[in-house]
Amino acid sequence: MSNHQARFIQLKLNQILRYDSDEVVLFSGYYEKIENINLKKIFSILHTQFNNLFSFMNEKIQVNRHYNADPSRSLKDLIQFTISFHANLKDEYAFNINDYYEDIMKSCNSFLSTNGGSTIPEDFDLINIIEDQPIFNIANTKSLSSTVSSTSVQMRLIGEGSYATVFKYKDPFYNSYYAVKRAKNELRSDELERFRNEFNDLNSLSSPFIIKAFSYDNKKNEYVMEYADETLSKYVNRSNNSLLFENRRVLIEQLFRAFMYIHTKGILHRDISLTNILVKHYDDGSTYAKISDFGNVKRLNSTLTRQGTEIKGVLNDYTDLEVIGFENYEIRHETYALGKVIYFILTGRTSNYHLEKNEALKQFILKAISSDKNSRFASVTNMKEELYSKVYPMLRK
Repeated sequence: MSNHQARFIQLKLNQILRYDSDEVVLFSGYYEKIENINLKKIFSILHTQFNNLFSFMNEKIQVNRHYNADPSRSLKDLIQFTISFHANLKDEYAFNINDYYEDIMKSCNSFLSTNGGSTIPEDFDLINIIEDQPIFNIANTKSLSSTVSSTSVQMRLIGEGSYATVFKYKDPFYNSYYAVKRAKNELRSDELERFRNEFNDLNSLSSPFIIKAFSYDNKKNEYVMEYADETLSKYVNRSNNSLLFENRRVLIEQLFRAFMYIHTKGILHRDISLTNILVKHYDDGSTYAKISDFGNVKRLNSTLTRQGTEIKGVLNDYTDLEVIGFENYEIRHETYALGKVIYFILTGRTSNYHLEKNEALKQFILKAISSDKNSRFASVTNMKEELYSKVYPMLRK
């Protein structure tokens, strides 16, 4: 999507480059924070052209209210271009048009003619030309404030799922990156309730191995949360050849602590995956695994889990859950998925478990994902005990 939108912006810039002039630089400063240079150029050109055409219209209002043929065609084309451009840009490139100028565009579009000029209606007043602020703003921005000042920062799209989109921004007050998770507009009421509950969980749970959420915006149905550097999948795949056993063991220990903690809170995650576990790196060389995406959890005291709920989670035991129903997910399904994650951390592999050469590790993963649920690990504590007592000694050899 992002590359497609970038190519679209380049195409649209080519269409309006004929309007480029020395005057454009007067407004380019208002769009300096926009990362895409082509979009920055388009906004600067449009701002210049609208101001020029609106200024000429003001002159004609005071003379004879007849807007000449060439500027009529130019303004109508420019309005149509802007409307179409606005409708087609999505996600990180979506933008807002100044409300006042947008109303002026709509009014002008109703009387502009492409032949012989246009008659300006008697009730159409002089236009207040905007020269001291941008008339276009990236829609995905976040307003920030401290005790002494306020500002807006641009957010960059970094992920998208079935229920939400995730953005990244840098807070200039704290000089740190944060993430924003925004619910999609089409969510059902129960799905939106799950989204709010996900925030409540991440906000209330207190563990260095669980992503922390900080604040919820009820108007936008989005919340600010801790930013992590990459997914577990990306981290292990990127560094598998150089990752020491001790580093792998530490990551697994962190996950054990996280899942034992949430299980004591009466929560089953139900969506364990290599992308829902994030990794954060620190300057001192330490690396922390952090569980995220609590939107699909099962709470022992919740009524949100409906009969026939669609099964989600790429590492889940679909064979069993399709028979018993996702609403009957239990701890042995949780250890099933977690076992696959642990095996991936230790080996970098996600399949052919039965071909594992280390016998202790092979027995561990086959027990975790056994088709006989009664043979699986009945708790994360059981998994940890077997890993430490039987698997790690053999891996060290």
